Amino acid sequence: MKSLIQDLNKRKIAILGGGQLGWMMILEGRKYPFTFYVMDEPNAPACRVADRCFKPEEYKEMINQVDVVTFEFEHVKEEALEYAKEKDKLFPNINTVELKRERWKEKTYYKEHNLPTPKFYVAEDGEEALRILKDQFNNVGVLKQSRGGYDGKGQYFIKGDVEKYSFIKDMKCKFVVEEFVDYDYEASIIAVRDKKGNFKAYPPTFNYNEKGILVYNYGPFNDDRFKDIAKRLADSLEYVGTMGIEFFVRKGEILINEFAPRVHNTGHYTLDAAFVSQFEQHIRAIGEIDLGDTTLLSYGGMVNILGTDNVPYEVLKFGKVYWYGKSEVKKRRKMGHVNVVGEDLEDVKQKIDNIIKLIYPEGLDL
Repeated sequence: MKSLIQDLNKRKIAILGGGQLGWMMILEGRKYPFTFYVMDEPNAPACRVADRCFKPEEYKEMINQVDVVTFEFEHVKEEALEYAKEKDKLFPNINTVELKRERWKEKTYYKEHNLPTPKFYVAEDGEEALRILKDQFNNVGVLKQSRGGYDGKGQYFIKGDVEKYSFIKDMKCKFVVEEFVDYDYEASIIAVRDKKGNFKAYPPTFNYNEKGILVYNYGPFNDDRFKDIAKRLADSLEYVGTMGIEFFVRKGEILINEFAPRVHNTGHYTLDAAFVSQFEQHIRAIGEIDLGDTTLLSYGGMVNILGTDNVPYEVLKFGKVYWYGKSEVKKRRKMGHVNVVGEDLEDVKQKIDNIIKLIYPEGLDL
């Protein structure tokens, strides 16, 4: 009989990017005898818990030594992604990253594969984007720079006050011009698919975002349509690993806002509310271990610690703190998070409300 431990003890996994997602990926992966390498600067969170850290310019040396390469953030060194692909070691595949490098490619992919998404147009520059906004959406919509935007960066929400955004006219980059979705709520789902095509998903959660960045989420709630959409997307990409998909829900209609080809902020609650976390699922999928059970053991949620190191001791009465150990506090920066579990959704929501009041007594500054 093949030995799990003896087999895995020989395998090395490289992670491109050393942020908190890689940090949690390694901590959860320590349940198995993998060796973990990270490409980032030595003070990065994941480098603190890796077996070895390689600087970005040393990517070839690292990739040559490992069996599998993954990434904790899609905006990492492109040469490293390309080299890992060339060596046939990269999971998820680079096609998922290519969709995220250019927002217009991601939106067009949804349309071509009959995946529900808000109405949109692609503009070659800012002047065309503003013209489309006027002609198609009567100056009410969202202009999103095609390249480089995340956590709300490079996005302009225009509600008739177009004169305030005249500077966009001079921007010489592609835009996605999208309808403004007056949604009832935002939601997300965490899904995982392995190399054999086996697929699993956690139940959907409710999300609260402010200025394009997640503040908190909680769940689960039951609606199998989210899982069906996630499976269609994952299968169409021949995806391997964990992914997060964010949705708008408008009068019962489910629309994909965006997906992330990696473990995701909205899945942090699985560290405490699930039998197997999203991070362990990712390691299992790329490490060729059977996927784990996505059963939730309780209701759960998460509060992001954004741009502050003010975490009063009282927070521990309501949740469990994960501190990423970043060297500098910056506005909007994700410094850590607090996980919550509860008997029902109301219990979780009450704990989240208490944590928000403790960490942000003067309100959020985003």
